[in-house]
Amino acid sequence: MRRSTIFEFLNRQPDLTGEKVRLRSRRLEDAADEYRWRVDEELCKLDAATPVTLPYNEFRERYALELECPGLTYTLAVDVFDGRHIGNCSLFNFDFLNSVGEIGILIGEKAYWERGYGADAVKTFLTHIFETSEINRIILRTLNWNGRAQKCFEKCGFKAFGNLSKGEYDFILMDIKRRNMLKDDQ
Repeated sequence: MRRSTIFEFLNRQPDLTGEKVRLRSRRLEDAADEYRWRVDEELCKLDAATPVTLPYNEFRERYALELECPGLTYTLAVDVFDGRHIGNCSLFNFDFLNSVGEIGILIGEKAYWERGYGADAVKTFLTHIFETSEINRIILRTLNWNGRAQKCFEKCGFKAFGNLSKGEYDFILMDIKRRNMLKDDQ
């Protein structure tokens, strides 16, 4: 099977179904959830981010522009089967020469934490990436004190390979390779 190039891959936004979640294209109506998550200090701390200070209407305008022109970031919304939008997952920071991308996930709805929704979203996203694109390795950064995230990523097959300090943050670097995830794909 021919896999798409990274550029071809970025132009597709399929609906994907896991065991607990559906991944889909983001929509403008998701902006209210995204805003709520991006102003939440606890969520921002877990994401090593500064809370958004823009008023909602300005955030929504920027969100609409990002939907129209996503650039080199591939982001899908995470929904549970009843249609509730609980988070998102992204692929970004591409190294085109080495077929590497970086993944990030946010489960913004705290009622869905520690119940397997994040791991299912990550596994579903990884399978799609490895089965349909030329990407051979996916890396991620997780805060060194965030044991819950590390446990989730290990459950999905990621292995720690290093550390990174950036400003006031210390991260554990983790990765997964296509050959390790798709055993029959040689």
